[in-house]
Amino acid sequence: MERYRRQQRERDELQMAAMLSQIQPHFLFNALAAIYDIARDSAETRQAISEFSEYLRVNIDSLKRKAPVPFETEKKHVETYLKLERLSMEDHLRWRFDCEAEAFLLPALTVQPLVENAVKHGVSKRREGGTVVISTRSDADRWIVSVIDDGVGFDPAALQDDGKTHVGIENVRERLRMMCGDKLTVSSVPGVGTESVITIPRRRST
Repeated sequence: MERYRRQQRERDELQMAAMLSQIQPHFLFNALAAIYDIARDSAETRQAISEFSEYLRVNIDSLKRKAPVPFETEKKHVETYLKLERLSMEDHLRWRFDCEAEAFLLPALTVQPLVENAVKHGVSKRREGGTVVISTRSDADRWIVSVIDDGVGFDPAALQDDGKTHVGIENVRERLRMMCGDKLTVSSVPGVGTESVITIPRRRST
């Protein structure tokens, strides 16, 4: 039984490492292109490079983590990501944090991919851009993290039948299940926007 449990742990760790290694490089190239575009202004360039370096550092550190991190850590990473995206989107990208609760743990790189989806597949698809709202709250049994955008939205039924593998969302869902027993639900309405909700049992998040 001990050998079996060890094999299960090793399998789960390998699976998690494989999922984290699938971080898509397109954002890295986009961020570098944006930094290049503003290179004439040294102050802005230094700030952009600093933020990008922090983004990379957190992603690399997260590959080594086998335990959940404080929400505050993930929140800072989300804000760094949004600042970098705004280099190219400018006033077309707006965001707001509405956090009633922050004293809980969750797997690293779970909120940031949801925010990235909201930006890439939601607000950036609208000519006038849009807003991403990251909120947290709690009840007697759960911590609840929501990522809401007012972008173009999508038809969930059509998404399930499109034959594509949606790696980012599935990675988040699997890490939540493996590390904390948490779950992720995504709902969307075409032309209205999308909401992604993580629910974390209180007994697993202290």
